[in-house]
Amino acid sequence: MFDPSHTVCSFIQSRGRARMQNSDYLLMLKRYFKPTPKFDINKEMGICTLYLPNNCPIQTVIAQGNIKTLKQTACLEACKKLHQIGALTDNLLPDVVVEEHDAQKHGNEPYDAEHPIYFPPELVNQCPQDTKITYHCYLIELKQNFNYDIPAHDIVLAVRTELESEIKKVNFDLEVDRGRLTVNLKHLGKIQLTPDKVLLCRRFQIALFRVIMDHNLDKLNEILKGLWLRDNLEIDYLLLPASEQSIDWEPVASLSFPCDIGLKHHKNCSTMSNARVVQTKSGPLCTCMIYNSVVCTPHSGQIYYITGVLGHLNANSLFTRNDGGAITYKKHYEERYGIQLCFDQELLLNGRRIFHAQNYLSKCRQEKQREPSKISFELPPELCRIIMGPMSLSTFYSFTFVPSIMHRLQSLLLAVNLKNMLLDHCMQNVTIPTSKVLEAITTKKCQEGFHLESLETLGDSFLKYAASQQLFKTYQNHHEGLLSVKKDRIISNAALCKLGCDHKLP
Repeated sequence: MFDPSHTVCSFIQSRGRARMQNSDYLLMLKRYFKPTPKFDINKEMGICTLYLPNNCPIQTVIAQGNIKTLKQTACLEACKKLHQIGALTDNLLPDVVVEEHDAQKHGNEPYDAEHPIYFPPELVNQCPQDTKITYHCYLIELKQNFNYDIPAHDIVLAVRTELESEIKKVNFDLEVDRGRLTVNLKHLGKIQLTPDKVLLCRRFQIALFRVIMDHNLDKLNEILKGLWLRDNLEIDYLLLPASEQSIDWEPVASLSFPCDIGLKHHKNCSTMSNARVVQTKSGPLCTCMIYNSVVCTPHSGQIYYITGVLGHLNANSLFTRNDGGAITYKKHYEERYGIQLCFDQELLLNGRRIFHAQNYLSKCRQEKQREPSKISFELPPELCRIIMGPMSLSTFYSFTFVPSIMHRLQSLLLAVNLKNMLLDHCMQNVTIPTSKVLEAITTKKCQEGFHLESLETLGDSFLKYAASQQLFKTYQNHHEGLLSVKKDRIISNAALCKLGCDHKLP
């Protein structure tokens, strides 16, 4: 006698006990399915009725013949009818088996997944060089939502073509080390620059980003000397410091000035009453041109920003080592680097470490690194090679955010262009927010504050519905098993990837 469980709780408990080791149990089913075909034979009339499964296009087949071979006759007749309607192939294989084989073969078809990296055309040179080159200028406004003694200054972005209206009014936030930084884009208008002016701008931004991104000055002079305007230059946009919603040309022109200019400037110097000429690795320069400049020390390979002159220290002054001992700067450089300082009476410069550019778009950023306990260093002028300057410290600080800002702008431009491609093939007048397109092309691995996971769920559901509806209308006589295989073949990742590559989607 078997007593079924009266409640759901008792049923779950009984199943749990049955799953225990060395337990035996019986499970009684009210109905079951026997996959073998059912034959109904009328021996007196010599007729056999073959009943096929419900998912078969033909439900019943009636055959008449010799009673000994009546089942075989019915099966042969069923095969003929199934072949006539396409349920069986010429090799008498079920269509679903062939479809599954074709789907697997289709998924393994080779396609060119390697295609050129897409770059927004708005940031590419699209016309030959003229005596006057027109740029569309946009102000990148930086608003600090935190307290810091160094303010962030605005930056000018100059491109060859006018940006879409959606990009002109874009704004977003960056999570920086000290808080949130709001970025707004504002259209300023057009500007015409001579080729020499454009070359100066490019030299400035190449040197500046070389300093703040990788602190690597190897072959910088060769790169700058070999830079010239070419008709086939691919990337063509300028990033320049701003002052009162216009380009600040003084820092742009500050790159690697010759020594004779420095001496000439010293003769006409009126900015400092105590200005004088000091010997540097770049030659004799006026101290007013060393202030707020970027220097490198070839003996250590470090880069510093000069904030001033230490009026009470020279090479003969003492400083305290890490072990607590005292030694003169002159002796220190001789022992550690083997350098003999020639101008030991010259006052030392106060050098500050240069800011590092980081990825401020990542949602799961690495743990904030502790700032070094010492950010200022005493530097003998004769060991400093001037790279660029004078330039405000805020300019360097502001440009550390530019790589993250430009990455977001390039992504937005890509999303806008992709949206326009889709709208060109859309029959209905629909509005698609660019932010949603950007979300749809951002994977979770990017670690942004948004990604395509939620939209992917909705997109998969829509694809399944659209594909199922189309297949049901096209193949109304096919059973659901075959339609499911066809649907899986259409919406598989391999098929969609191949389709996107074939259509050159960015």
